Amino acid sequence: MSLRSLAAIFTLLLWAAPAVADTPKEAGAEGPRRITEGTLLWRTASHKEAEPATLLATDVELRVTGLVVRATVRQEFQNPAQAWAEGIYVFPLPEDAAVDHLRMRVGDRVIEGAIRERAAAKQAYEQARQQGQRVSLVEQERPNVFTASVANIPPGAAVTIEIEYQQAVRYDAGRFRLRFPMVVGPRYIPGTTAVGPSGTGWSPDTDQVPDASRITPPVRHPSRGAINPVTLRVALDPGVPLVGVTSSHHAIDTTAVAGGRYEVALRAGSVPADRDFELEWTPVAGAAPAAVLLTEASGDEVYALLMVMPPSAAAGERLPREAIFVVDHSGSMAGASMEQAKAALKLALARLGPADRFNVIRFNHRTDGLFQEAREASPQHLALAERYVDALRADGGTEILPALVRALDGGEHLGRVRQVIFLTDGSVGNEERLFAAIRERLGDSRLFTIGIGSAPNSHFMREASRLGRGTFTYIGDPREVRGKMTALFAKLEAPALADLRLELPGAGDAEILPAPLPDLYAGEPVVVALRTKVPPTRAVLRGRLGDTAWETEVPLHDAAAGSGLAVHWARAKIAGLLDGRRAGAPDADVRHAVIDVALRHHLVSAYTSLVAVDVTPARPAGAPLASHALETNLPAGWEYEAVFGAGQGATAASLHVWIGLIALAAAATLRLWQGRGPALALVRRRRGR
Repeated sequence: MSLRSLAAIFTLLLWAAPAVADTPKEAGAEGPRRITEGTLLWRTASHKEAEPATLLATDVELRVTGLVVRATVRQEFQNPAQAWAEGIYVFPLPEDAAVDHLRMRVGDRVIEGAIRERAAAKQAYEQARQQGQRVSLVEQERPNVFTASVANIPPGAAVTIEIEYQQAVRYDAGRFRLRFPMVVGPRYIPGTTAVGPSGTGWSPDTDQVPDASRITPPVRHPSRGAINPVTLRVALDPGVPLVGVTSSHHAIDTTAVAGGRYEVALRAGSVPADRDFELEWTPVAGAAPAAVLLTEASGDEVYALLMVMPPSAAAGERLPREAIFVVDHSGSMAGASMEQAKAALKLALARLGPADRFNVIRFNHRTDGLFQEAREASPQHLALAERYVDALRADGGTEILPALVRALDGGEHLGRVRQVIFLTDGSVGNEERLFAAIRERLGDSRLFTIGIGSAPNSHFMREASRLGRGTFTYIGDPREVRGKMTALFAKLEAPALADLRLELPGAGDAEILPAPLPDLYAGEPVVVALRTKVPPTRAVLRGRLGDTAWETEVPLHDAAAGSGLAVHWARAKIAGLLDGRRAGAPDADVRHAVIDVALRHHLVSAYTSLVAVDVTPARPAGAPLASHALETNLPAGWEYEAVFGAGQGATAASLHVWIGLIALAAAATLRLWQGRGPALALVRRRRGR
């Protein structure tokens, strides 16, 4: 290798290495104050000495009444430094959360947030920040990813922001489920680097993910210990007698109280924010209602949330299936996630019948398949598939698009049910491009997503399955694989209720969302939000079960009083408007309509934000302000080096690797100049070549 080539390697390493000036320093950093083990430190342009970073603690209160969840999330930003601080934290919420309230608490003072168009809210935040006023801002990056910014936190003090949201409980296969996500997993960011970052994340913005720097918060290496403790409580009023209450991924204490209600709390008191919390409750046999209608009057309009459980229907003749299994084996799937995916795949393969056809497609940054096209589910082909699955190893990037394009052929398959089963954690940033591909290529296939791991991208998983007219299954623990895959098999092997129409006599011109209604699979209810002048007195559901016309009339009993149902409808309305944009509606029209709905209902959206400003200046004029992008934990079960390595997303923990590589490259250059070529081999070994 020439000296010019080695110099190019050295230059490339210098260019690719993260900047040192703004990197958290470890224990032992230079500075006048003593640094204790585990302290997170920052250096900024205005503060050359290391400063302790802003700390975060989160308290979550979930109040469940029947189908409706009202949540309060309190985030306390603590400033242990001697300088005034700004904290910026990227955090998840449920993908269907309707965020409608923000409060900032400073001591005994409470400042209510106001909803504004996003640019105006950001401008108000920046102005207050510069003027030394305490100010907080909540922005939506994705339906399940938000950014909280808090400026002018006094030295040694704390500022708390409270966020409130509403969502609906999910009912499936005889159980009610509630999930609260706790961590934004690192995302794979495709595309070429764009000019100028807009956020504080580890990834630059790209042409395919123009806001990548806003959805990739810095990730703490697990060896440095967990951060961001969360306390969580659930006040559960299910409205029906229960068999039991369980949590899949956290130990809980459940206390029964008067009136059939329950109080649920984390047994540990607080837990690190590194995995999703999931709560399930099972009604006693026959206790789950066939229909529930919650109503709320607002002005001269009535908002309602309706759940109709279709009665069990005898399964029709089972049509042969063409099952296409797509499995993610990228770096983010390393560890427990990969083992869960392999176990789920093997269970699915074992359920195929002799009349079925199948294929297995795997992907990371490359895509390939077991066969060129689907083959018969013969013993020989299934044995090949078993070996193919056993050989899966997790590494590389997450290029979902080529795998989607290969799995969805856009065709019609007469006499055969074509189902695509997609196993992934969905850790990507280009969701909109993937949704467009599903819309373009679905044909008569059905797409079923299986979210693998402790913190899957539920926005991608749920929206992909909705657009693919399938369902979303979440497997967060190896112990859940058999039970949840068995429930999924029941859906895959039974005919779906398709072409559904809900008629509400007496409700006039009711606006029903979602529109159109999705296909229904075994054990699933119809859940809709509606707005009307007069509440309905009954519901008629019509559709097609296999090749047979099907309908049922379900009488609605006394309506229960609802709370915040207008917000729930507005969230569904905004989702429908954004879906229209994917179908070709002009961006300007969609933006205007979303802003109108969000402002009228006080909702955070892609185009609106909540901002709270304390009008009294707090930071003295001229006092510097240190800005801290708060770290997140790596999701439980993930392997840091498999995700980051020495490439995209290198953070403080991998900085030492980069420094070592740079030093080795420099030494290799010098030694080659001196005729000592073997140093280059050491560089190659350190880089895994």
